[in-house]
Amino acid sequence: MDFLVMKSDYPFDPRHPAEQAPAGSKLHPVDWVVESDAVGDVLREMNGQLHRRHRRRLRVVTGGAVALLLSGFVWQQAYRSTTITERTSTPSAMVSRPERQVLPDGSIVELRNGAQVAVAFTDSVRRVVLTRGEAHFQVLTQKAKPFVVAVGDVEVRAVGTAFSVELGGTEVAVLVTEGSVAVEKASSESAEPAGTDSPNTDKARAVVALVEAGNRVVVPVDTAATSDSRPEVVPVETAELAMRLAWRAPRLEFSRTPLVEALALMSQHAAAGKNVTVILADPSLGRVQVSGVLRADNMETLLGLLDDEHGIKAEYRSPKEVVLRKGQ
Repeated sequence: MDFLVMKSDYPFDPRHPAEQAPAGSKLHPVDWVVESDAVGDVLREMNGQLHRRHRRRLRVVTGGAVALLLSGFVWQQAYRSTTITERTSTPSAMVSRPERQVLPDGSIVELRNGAQVAVAFTDSVRRVVLTRGEAHFQVLTQKAKPFVVAVGDVEVRAVGTAFSVELGGTEVAVLVTEGSVAVEKASSESAEPAGTDSPNTDKARAVVALVEAGNRVVVPVDTAATSDSRPEVVPVETAELAMRLAWRAPRLEFSRTPLVEALALMSQHAAAGKNVTVILADPSLGRVQVSGVLRADNMETLLGLLDDEHGIKAEYRSPKEVVLRKGQ
């Protein structure tokens, strides 16, 4: 039971409560307590109330302290997250490129993201099995030991050349960039499994296409070759060739990178013969920050970004030299 203690509007002497009350006034609750000789009971109850309130306040204070500790922990976590965010948002530049493997004979294979190969060199043949994805091969010449890429029952045979092989579902696509290759399949008359190194391997296989540099062919997988199953060899234009092999180019990832650093990286990682000299008409342009992901050989994308985002115009003096100026 809670008691409401009200302030009296007149001087009060507890020894004579009734006599001191003004005429017509109501009896104050404290007057009733005194007249009823209940002061002791009221004081005990009030003390109990104070103790209970003290305990409640202690719980509230303790709970508040715990809340403060928890909020401090959350703040620290938020601070750490903010620190990480700030750290990752600081100017940076990263270079990524396809996985590159040097084979036992010195030939080089580049693997597109997700591609898998298995090396199975023997004394008579340099064999690589492509089990998934796309790979590009730069083959060193060894006339005594042909270089073969096997995909299912399809084999791509080369001596010294460069080409890519892509496994896509039920087809194999071969794109030749240097030299030439022979695409072979198991013959319909052969009883030997494809990819074996028995003496009769050559007799058991049929050449379905001869592909020279700048051409592409698509061959179905796991279907026996017949005399009339010749896939079409298609010439590939320079632009299409570059597009199909764009995955081989290093990727540059810029995050608030000063333009002068971005240009230096692009020059460093540009493909041979594709380097473009960039001149800054105003040295202060070098401090402009750029963000984005692009191929190291794709200067046009960077120039477009500078124009769209910063109003920086490109003026070509020649195909290999460009001047950057701040737009008016």
